[in-house]
Amino acid sequence: MFSAIIRFSLRYTSLVIMAAVLIVVFAGYRLPQMSVDVFPELNAPTVTIISEAGGLAADEVEQYITFPIESAVNGMTGVRRVRSASAIGLSIVWVDLDWGSDLYDARQLVSERLIAARENLPVDVEPTITPITSIAGEIMLVSLSSPDNSVSPIDIRSYAEFDLRNKILSVPGIAQCVAIGGELPEYQVLVDQDQLRLYDLTIHDVIEAAGGAHSTASGGYLVDFQNREMPIRQQSRVTAPADIANTLIRYHDGYPVTVGQVAEVKLGAALKRGTASEGSHE
Repeated sequence: MFSAIIRFSLRYTSLVIMAAVLIVVFAGYRLPQMSVDVFPELNAPTVTIISEAGGLAADEVEQYITFPIESAVNGMTGVRRVRSASAIGLSIVWVDLDWGSDLYDARQLVSERLIAARENLPVDVEPTITPITSIAGEIMLVSLSSPDNSVSPIDIRSYAEFDLRNKILSVPGIAQCVAIGGELPEYQVLVDQDQLRLYDLTIHDVIEAAGGAHSTASGGYLVDFQNREMPIRQQSRVTAPADIANTLIRYHDGYPVTVGQVAEVKLGAALKRGTASEGSHE
């Protein structure tokens, strides 16, 4: 066979040279249009499920969250194995699929299984399927700081969460960007027990009133307003601590009692589970 190829090449030299030139020209034309993958995907298709459960210990996370999710996805078509890791307040489940499986179809099937599994999970736990990422995983850590302390940790976290994160996600090829650290802002209601006793209230009354201070609900519509239907819009959005402080709890002896009369409402930082530093020197 090789002898025949050599004889053909020697006999038709001009034809071989022309074919080689055409191949080189075509390669030069296609090369700029080819996609470049620095980290080719070498893993089998995998669906990752993350569930946060603040306040639960590792064994409780495994018992009440990880195990129900594993039971839900086990036996699914195309599943090769199911792995998991349970830590304090965090559950991660990896659903490894067979080689060649369609990842998008698998994500849809896992999502359907999670809908059925949610009724067996704690009320405040919401399992989430992570975005599709490559084997490279975490690419970069970016730290934000204010060396002169002119910007508060709450404002730094707010910028990272709502401004910088959205800009990074707009870059093509970025699957996920997570903001961690800093201080998470929250409205804090610091109740005065003496004032509660004065107005014959309980902590539950304050919690219920503060929770209802922020809501957006349909108000219906007027059936006949100048021969038209007029929608009624109801909005009760909290934009400042005063909005919660002015919320009515109940009437006491004919007088309204607000949250601000029995508690101090302010904007503060949520409790931290840990801390970190950047560029520290011993």
